[in-house]
Amino acid sequence: MKRILTGIKPTGEVQLGNYFGMIKEVVKLQDKYEVFLMIADLHAQTVPYDPKELKSLTYDLAASLIALGINTKKTVLFKQSDVPAHLCLYWILGCLSYFGELQRMHEFKEKSQRYKKQGIGTGIFMYPVLQAADVLIYNPDLVPIGQDQVQHLELTRELARRFNQRFGKLFKIPEIHLQKETAKIMSLSDPTKKMSKSLPEGCLEIFADEKEIKDKIRKAITDSGNEIKYNPEKKPGISNLMIIYKYLTNKSLTEIEQEFSGLGYSYFKEKIIEAFFEYFKNARDKKEKIKKQEIDKVLIRGAKIANKVANQNLEKILKITGLK
Repeated sequence: MKRILTGIKPTGEVQLGNYFGMIKEVVKLQDKYEVFLMIADLHAQTVPYDPKELKSLTYDLAASLIALGINTKKTVLFKQSDVPAHLCLYWILGCLSYFGELQRMHEFKEKSQRYKKQGIGTGIFMYPVLQAADVLIYNPDLVPIGQDQVQHLELTRELARRFNQRFGKLFKIPEIHLQKETAKIMSLSDPTKKMSKSLPEGCLEIFADEKEIKDKIRKAITDSGNEIKYNPEKKPGISNLMIIYKYLTNKSLTEIEQEFSGLGYSYFKEKIIEAFFEYFKNARDKKEKIKKQEIDKVLIRGAKIANKVANQNLEKILKITGLK
């Protein structure tokens, strides 16, 4: 059975882009592959954070993933910080990385500007190397990612090739599994930018308060006119809402245009609200019933399995690099 590794940072509640961009795909893949799903709590430390909040968000993320369909009997759900082998390989790969290629990473450039006043830590600079270690320590065949992580995964593939050339062939070159269309889910407040936790007013969090969700959808940016027509260049706001409705209802864009022909934006937004709560009803109900003790058991079990696989690979890595 082929192996998959993917991860998600506990930096906020799960939002619509996370679900359709990655989580839903992992739910499908877990029936065909051996899946390792990492809660990337070490990556969450690369920007200023509150320790208590990080711990709380980690548990909340685990509960959200289970509620949304992650089957912990099929998928190994674990915390990144519970597997020390990640950090050992991180150092080895860091010694193989070039300063210039890390400087060219989009995320480093973007965060450098955002945190220019308070200064940026080296964690942001080295983030892609730790990500490469996260992947390669499990020697996976496939890595599901969003469009914004392609550059980082290409670096992972390059570091795997570089390691193999220098020390001997040990790592598989993991394939990138990308869902291009889901990358089109944009912010409700600014449809020119991807839906992100960094733009909270335009971020539709799946388990948020019912009133908050309704308000965000009703206030979503639309365009001039009142026609429900898919045209990302001329009508980015309504086109984004159509993509969201498409994934909530499994209808085609043509069907959506026909369904709302002659009807206005306000009516369309109310139908999106209905579709949202219908789609996520079971998940929202399930999350309310999940206890912290259940999450503890899942993460302890996941850490045990993840450590076993990672340590077996680390043993080979240490021998081939002359460290053991």
